[in-house]
Amino acid sequence: MRERIAAFAFMLGALWPQAPATAQDAAANYPERSIKLIVPFPAGGAVDIVARAIAVRLNMAWKQAIIVENVTGASGMIAAQALVRSPKDGYTLMAAAGTTTSILKALRSNLPFDPISDVSPVSLAVTFPTILVVRPDLPVKNVTELVALLKANPGKYTYGSSGVGSSLHLTAELFRLTTSTDILHVPFRGSAPAVAALLGGHVDMSFDAMPSIWAVVKAGNLRPLGVAGPARLRFVPDLPSIAETLPGFEVTAWEGVLAPAGTPKAIVAKISAEIQRIGQDPEFVKSMLDVGAVVGTSTPEEFEAFVASDYVKWQQVISKAEIKVD
Repeated sequence: MRERIAAFAFMLGALWPQAPATAQDAAANYPERSIKLIVPFPAGGAVDIVARAIAVRLNMAWKQAIIVENVTGASGMIAAQALVRSPKDGYTLMAAAGTTTSILKALRSNLPFDPISDVSPVSLAVTFPTILVVRPDLPVKNVTELVALLKANPGKYTYGSSGVGSSLHLTAELFRLTTSTDILHVPFRGSAPAVAALLGGHVDMSFDAMPSIWAVVKAGNLRPLGVAGPARLRFVPDLPSIAETLPGFEVTAWEGVLAPAGTPKAIVAKISAEIQRIGQDPEFVKSMLDVGAVVGTSTPEEFEAFVASDYVKWQQVISKAEIKVD
């Protein structure tokens, strides 16, 4: 009788499909093929610069191709939607910013997805000091003179941004609200074309992250008036903080990595650990500083809390500025 039972069990085992590998097995073998890293903005902007630097390091560590794909449009909404609809296996990631997460959720009420709850935070990567720049022939040398010029000419001057609802747009709106000035917004499809318009004299001023703007500032093609952080930067000590003129004015742009919600936690943890390891490499830290980005990686849990706090901040600005895009 025992022999019959054993034979029957063996037959069932042969016919029944093998159980799938566990999440731990998948994480242990990850990555086994190329990974797509979505960048929500055009090539050449701050987010793209950092994303490609991280992609190179991940490729070196994992010996798998990291394919950077620029998915532009709608201030990052198209890219974010592409991410949440991707397979939940760790092979599609996104270089996220406030524009594609916290700001997007605060700005749009009719989204077919939730840009915070439908993603899995992996790690914060860097923060970007944001600076205020003007075209060099604008007759101002500091924030005080700029505010005076704007107040004397309401509606005459323009600022460029990387798109309606972008962090750069909202930073300029915060500046407008803080100074009680009237400035015309001219949106572009990304930071790079906004910088080009400023260089061409088509707009008068802009806020931008240092990786996108600092090279042209150092070349003397644009005039920096101040950094939007709470204090001067250690690596650019001569550039005043805007808060020295406008107490309390503080904005810091950021970039991190997201996966689709439902991606196995073991895989998310493995990607996060590698990004954190990259962030501890002095050579990588220096390369980021060279383009104006400050490395600051995190655990998935820390990144989740960071995004939640960012959402609250920008929701208040959007409400006060009465910005609507729906």
